[in-house]
Amino acid sequence: MMATKWSRLWQASAALRTVLCHQRIETRSLSFFLSKRYPVKQNVSTKVTQQLPVRYYSKDLDPWEDDRNVRIRMFDDLKDKVAAEGDKYMSLAELETLQMEINKFTFAEEQPMWPCVAMRLLRITEHIERAKSLVEYTKDWPGKSMHTVVLGLFIKMCSVKRPPGYQELICTSVDALLQVTDVLDDNLCMCVFEGLSQTNRWLECVSILETMTVPDLAYYHARELLKSTAIKHRNLDVVLKLVDDEKTVDDDGFVSIMRQETLQEYFKTFNEPREIQQMIRRIRHHRYPLIHQTALVLKDSIIRGSEDKWSEHITTVSKSALCKSCGSRLETLHISDQEVAQVKNAIYEKGLVGENVFIQTSPKEFQRVQSFIDDTGPYDIVVDCLNILLMRPDTQWKFRLLRSIVMDFVEQKGMRVLLMTRGFGKRSVLDSAKLHHPRVEVLDVEKQSTDDLYSIYAAVCSGPSCFLLSNDEFRDHAHIVGDSKITFRKWQQIRQIRFSLDFGLQKYHLKHPARYSVVPQQDARGWHIPFDEMSEKRIKFKPADTWLCLRKKAGGVDKDGRKA
Repeated sequence: MMATKWSRLWQASAALRTVLCHQRIETRSLSFFLSKRYPVKQNVSTKVTQQLPVRYYSKDLDPWEDDRNVRIRMFDDLKDKVAAEGDKYMSLAELETLQMEINKFTFAEEQPMWPCVAMRLLRITEHIERAKSLVEYTKDWPGKSMHTVVLGLFIKMCSVKRPPGYQELICTSVDALLQVTDVLDDNLCMCVFEGLSQTNRWLECVSILETMTVPDLAYYHARELLKSTAIKHRNLDVVLKLVDDEKTVDDDGFVSIMRQETLQEYFKTFNEPREIQQMIRRIRHHRYPLIHQTALVLKDSIIRGSEDKWSEHITTVSKSALCKSCGSRLETLHISDQEVAQVKNAIYEKGLVGENVFIQTSPKEFQRVQSFIDDTGPYDIVVDCLNILLMRPDTQWKFRLLRSIVMDFVEQKGMRVLLMTRGFGKRSVLDSAKLHHPRVEVLDVEKQSTDDLYSIYAAVCSGPSCFLLSNDEFRDHAHIVGDSKITFRKWQQIRQIRFSLDFGLQKYHLKHPARYSVVPQQDARGWHIPFDEMSEKRIKFKPADTWLCLRKKAGGVDKDGRKA
């Protein structure tokens, strides 16, 4: 470990000594400088170090005109910090990499990117005055692009280090930046927002978002930062406006009204019943899932804003929509003919046809599928066969499994079934699975077509009572349907049946959809709050099956008759 540290240190010092000797810069022996902190072994050659005279800085020379002189000074300062405070600022390996990077640069006219590296060094060494002089130095550079980058880095430095008068420095730098450009890339956008969010001009970020050209990713992060800032300033109107205008959709097709951490900040800050209800209405509207920690923060906020005493229980809900803790019935979930028609039109216009019908299918293929559905539909359930047939190499077992599932629907429940396949062939599926039955239809689409979209389309063409058997999460399809994604997720929640397989016993288990609304619910006796046990990064479309039952107490016993 010590040898590795020594090797990194001497590699870094050797690189710097070589540059110093080549440029004939008057400097004190770097080996002597480092030996005060890291003693040198006796067998190390000092031929190179003997060539280095005492360091000298000319007071008459503009420090930024001689960038070699400046980088020596900056590295000396940085080595002071690394030697005195260990790895607080950077490791020796990182210092070596950064030193080699800046040693690539020679004259400013040849390598105009060196001010960026210089500003990074100044941010580490916390030399605010030198950083201000670097901003002034790049002001007159041609093209202004370097000046904007240096300004952005300076704003970030002020927002992180918070030197005396940092708010005024941030505001002045932001004004200078916006006068130079009206286009912000990811880094500049976040520098501006992180800076302004720490000043009394944070509301200007709203107008900047509306007028500036900002990439999508930076736009999302900037809005999240602005929401968090508005929460800290207790500006409820701005928070709700940003949530209502939110169009960003997460990987699972939910409108990302607010990051879970930001949502927790909201409920910690706003705990008046009216304020809680306003956010819950938006969570319910977008059917936005909560993680466990967010549900607990919401619970604490409800209790703080109430004079009642409460009892809480972690529970589940039965298939008949009854809470297993208190016995209360939850809101049932229905989908209307108009909502199903909305999903159908969205799948047709934005999915199957879209801007180019040949992306997902072909006009001839679509006409064939539409005619088949019109002639043989409606159906009670559509089965996505590829979920089963492409799961294991044991072909015969897969077809036996498919037959067992389908015959369960046909014989025991009297349902009409459509089997959706791609590339297997209608006759092959019927013969292999022995599914020659008047209530069973098979639609085999072309290999270049998307079977998932056709499975959804066939189901919604059959009306609000048709189910879809599939383990797909349809995240991409939730993005495709655009403004209908909330309705699509609602339809998916109550009409999609999932299944699990036991390969050892060669059995299957069907997971029927919940018929209750999986959103925070309030009644006269308290709250039911669903939450997902998984982390925020992997919330699936599957509705949460764990609930927080929060009930009001009465005389030491809650109103459900349970002891506190």
